[in-house]
Amino acid sequence: MLLENFYHSFTFWLESKLSARNWLWQLVFFSVVLSLFLAFPPYTLLIDHLSENGVKMDAWVFIQNQAQDLFHPRDMEYDVRRENMIFRWLLPLLSYLTGHNVLLILVFQAVLGILFLYKTGKYIYSISEDKIITAFFILSVSNIFVNVWTFADVHGYGDGFAWFFLLVALLSKNSGVIFLSLQAAFFTDERAVVAGGYLLLWWMVTKAWEKNNFSFGTLLKLAFSKESLVVWAAWLVYFTIRYYVQVTYFPNHHYSTIGTPVLFADAHRNGLGSSIWAAFEGTWLIMLAAAFILYLTKRYILLSALVIGFVILVATGIYVHDIDRALSYGFPFLLIAMFILVKTASMSSIRIILFFSMIICVSHPQIFYMGYNKILWLEPLPVKIFMFLDKIAGWNFFN
Repeated sequence: MLLENFYHSFTFWLESKLSARNWLWQLVFFSVVLSLFLAFPPYTLLIDHLSENGVKMDAWVFIQNQAQDLFHPRDMEYDVRRENMIFRWLLPLLSYLTGHNVLLILVFQAVLGILFLYKTGKYIYSISEDKIITAFFILSVSNIFVNVWTFADVHGYGDGFAWFFLLVALLSKNSGVIFLSLQAAFFTDERAVVAGGYLLLWWMVTKAWEKNNFSFGTLLKLAFSKESLVVWAAWLVYFTIRYYVQVTYFPNHHYSTIGTPVLFADAHRNGLGSSIWAAFEGTWLIMLAAAFILYLTKRYILLSALVIGFVILVATGIYVHDIDRALSYGFPFLLIAMFILVKTASMSSIRIILFFSMIICVSHPQIFYMGYNKILWLEPLPVKIFMFLDKIAGWNFFN
């Protein structure tokens, strides 16, 4: 009874706050501020990197090397991470255009993170026409890794760029926009190349609903529909360029860690389970609810296709140390799940599912894994302030 009263009181209060003309922008900015408060980015690392005598983050150093000579970057053998970066060209391009202004690049990434939430919210409202559902969804997504990392990534990974361009491709109807957005995402990180397959699933689901036909033959045809063909073309162009560049400029290049599921090793296994949960947190409720509906409505083929896609997401994630980053490229599954719920469930039931999703995502500590059995925590702002005071005063509580 207490929870029910809180739910009704909270939704009533929230509706009053969403009555303004620019309610969606206000919701997005509030969500961003809340997520930054609850999981404050490690800006001390950035300050140290930018200072003249500070410790430099290796990724930014190599990005600058790439910007100076993309096909002959200096010191490529210095670190194993650098061998993974030679076909990631978006950040070197931005480095070249900005004169290697790391701060400007990160501001650009943060702006795209805000736009990511806005475009997501705009889409959810377009299919649900419900501000409460939109608000609960944005508050959920803004407090999971796919959004938090866009602001916390000061290290030079650039996932926020890839996620934004994947979202643009997913929501666009223009073949040119889809193609260029996919190329931008692909050349940011190879995980986006795999995520192109999740966009195929997106169009298979949405178009199958338009046709009201969920047979195997129909789904197979939809994998080669207009938008889907653009993904195939983007893959073809990407791998052609990549192959040409490799045989021409990097004939001896290889990935020393490829082919090994590193998260099964004793030195890395401790973070596997936590990351599978923490990458999505409360939004697992959304995906599980959608899967359960597909099962109840006997859309077994469509459910099987989505399960296979999600298995691929997890299977590719275990081959890297930073599995949270890899799993977050599966954000299209959240939009697929929301589409399914809106098409099959009542608005009141969706509100309840999203309410609990939001509660979990907002209250859950932002933890993630970067390998070597170390689960990291992005501390809330008050804790960060206390840590700063502890360092100045020499209390040594955090040593």
